[in-house]
Amino acid sequence: MGMGLGMGLGPGSGLRLRLLLLALLAPPPAPRAAATTTATALPRTARPFPEVQEIVRRFSHTTVSNYSILLVAPQLRTLYVGAKDAIFALSLDSIDQHAKMIEWKVPEHQRLSCTMKGKKEAECHNYIRILDFASESHLFVCGTYAFDPQCGFINVASFSGVEHQDTGRGKCPFEPMQRSAAVMADGVLYAATVNNFLGTEPIISRATGTSEERIRTETSVTWLNDPNFVGSTFLRESESGEDDKIYFFFTETAREYDFYEKVKVPRVARVCKGDLGGLKTLQKRWTTFLKTQLICSDPKTRTNFNLLKDVFTLRSDNWTSTIFYGLFSAHRDGGEVSAVCAYSIRDVQKSMSGRFKEFKRDCEKWTSVIASDVPEPRPGTCITNSMKLAGFGSSLTLPDRVLTFVRDHPLMDQPVRPLEHAPLVVQRGAPYHRVAVHRVRSLTGTDYDVLFLGTEDGHLHKAVKIGPTAAIIEDLTLFPEPRPVQNLQLHQSWLYVGSSTDVIQVNTTACEQYGSCHDCILSRDPACAWSRELGACVVHQGQSELLQDITSANISGLCPKEMEAGPVMAEVPVSLGARVVLPCAPPSAWSVCTWQRPSPDAHAYTERRDGLEFTVTAAMLGDYVCQCTEGGVGATAASYSLVWGSGTTSAWQETRRSYSIVTGLVCFLLGLVLGCVGCFFLDWRRRERQQRELINREKNGLDLMQSNTTSCSHEPHTPSSPEDERHPLATTKNGNLNGFPPLYISELDKDQARIFLAGAPLAKCDETSI
Repeated sequence: MGMGLGMGLGPGSGLRLRLLLLALLAPPPAPRAAATTTATALPRTARPFPEVQEIVRRFSHTTVSNYSILLVAPQLRTLYVGAKDAIFALSLDSIDQHAKMIEWKVPEHQRLSCTMKGKKEAECHNYIRILDFASESHLFVCGTYAFDPQCGFINVASFSGVEHQDTGRGKCPFEPMQRSAAVMADGVLYAATVNNFLGTEPIISRATGTSEERIRTETSVTWLNDPNFVGSTFLRESESGEDDKIYFFFTETAREYDFYEKVKVPRVARVCKGDLGGLKTLQKRWTTFLKTQLICSDPKTRTNFNLLKDVFTLRSDNWTSTIFYGLFSAHRDGGEVSAVCAYSIRDVQKSMSGRFKEFKRDCEKWTSVIASDVPEPRPGTCITNSMKLAGFGSSLTLPDRVLTFVRDHPLMDQPVRPLEHAPLVVQRGAPYHRVAVHRVRSLTGTDYDVLFLGTEDGHLHKAVKIGPTAAIIEDLTLFPEPRPVQNLQLHQSWLYVGSSTDVIQVNTTACEQYGSCHDCILSRDPACAWSRELGACVVHQGQSELLQDITSANISGLCPKEMEAGPVMAEVPVSLGARVVLPCAPPSAWSVCTWQRPSPDAHAYTERRDGLEFTVTAAMLGDYVCQCTEGGVGATAASYSLVWGSGTTSAWQETRRSYSIVTGLVCFLLGLVLGCVGCFFLDWRRRERQQRELINREKNGLDLMQSNTTSCSHEPHTPSSPEDERHPLATTKNGNLNGFPPLYISELDKDQARIFLAGAPLAKCDETSI
């Protein structure tokens, strides 16, 4: 692929080289958002981990992990944290200071017994799963305790240990990762969990109190069919407390759908706080247990989000304004898609007060129960003052026909549909794991719901509900490596994030990050407004002199015109047929960028998120201007001038010259190294050759036998002494052998020897020559 690209921005070649490499190494066009992703699902701004690390506070302990349970205690200015084998008390204002700790570990013998039963060592610890106030002075805490759930109390004044430890069966799950839900209502625990070690008996129960008060769900798939509990909440729906209810959210296998495969559906169920069970029928069982289906589907893509992952209850001064925010997921096109749907408590009540659903065995079909077949008083109704006047003082006095009906008909016919009949956010590629919501009043007095969404890879999305949808205004990378967000808790302007490694404290009103009036208004953060007097984006307190526009973000009408210098037009020398990418970085992900270009042929260009890509022809020479617009105000983000690459000072030529110098230097160093290696190799070969020649000469030497009488091919020397007779080839007195230089004798074996005279063999003697 040919390329002729240069940037005429000055005499220095460093900047031009970087811009050239950017064009050469530009990634392929980013895939466009899938149909299931709305325009607002893309965060406006993204802050990487190093930047986030400077603005958050963290807490962790060296020997503790799994900070998954968070409890905010505003009256004590304390954040209580349940972790693995420990409970912490942290300061709400600064979690990294003055931390207190209680260790609650499993005894060693019990941990060994747990592992011998086939459980993993990491699971045989005490994972805190329930942490709530039992009273003003004591916390109620439960943990898995190596698959033997235990519960106890903590005195908040001393915070020294877990007291009055008792079994947690029916209150707390056995496994660390098993989903459950629990909530305190007037000091009594209501729990949704499993009741046995195998996890095959799901129950929703009033788990504390006297034995008469402890009631639970019926053991029937009609009531609970393989549920995955997600959350629970307590709502005071009456001044006297008689109509107060506890709501449970879960996903279960539906029986009302006639499919070959099992269908998972999200549910909401509720029970009355004053329920005491039946006298004979439904004895110590709920008489007010009713459930209905939650619908969360995207009408644009016809995607049904059937898996409930988390739920958050947004309370109001009036309980009838309560909104449940549910976090759902679905699998589509090989990937996971997340959605957020909001439900009104009024719609939930409407469903619970509607028709019942039943299974007709004669026709093998699910139908709705007609009103005339419903007994009186209405099954599932809380015992209120009006019912007491009718002679029903408690659920123990309800007739059997009412109890039998509610036992056989816990499912309601009408599902609960979300507000606006559509999800607020649909997100693909970053599965959401946790959700938290609070309500923020804008400068005009309008309340906006601000959502915080924790992802499975450790990101935090901040979204603002504007009209029927929510716009994601910020994306924070919370961790250096991907890990799930396990818990989110809000208090005033702080968000507390729990994870497997630490607890993070995030400021939810970081308005100072917006450095201009444009950015402050376009952020659409209801807590932030622009101060003309200070020339800064500040947290407003309802002051009239500040500037803010959440719905339309009218910059031109609010912000003064900023005289910003546009980018310098960069001259780009190119060659014919070169593939060029002209970079253009929009100021935010919500900006819409357009290009002014000399060629009217739109098919010749490929518009990318990071620029404009095309193949150079003669008609494409000229000026290119990238104009980005957001909020009705546009600005030039980049401008280029394409010219033929024949200029004497083009950056491409300078870059090519630099490449030539670098290439020559590399080749010189490589040749030097290869030369040294070659010389070493040749010297080594020469030494090897000389050694082989010496060995060959030795092999060609004379062999001498150890014998007194031998015959040689040369004239024998007359021995002059008895010693000479023993050595037929004797040396003379001057050290020579018969007048020749000294001999070289090497013993080859036991039978023969070889003799050399000045490097040449004298003779070879053996027994056969005698």
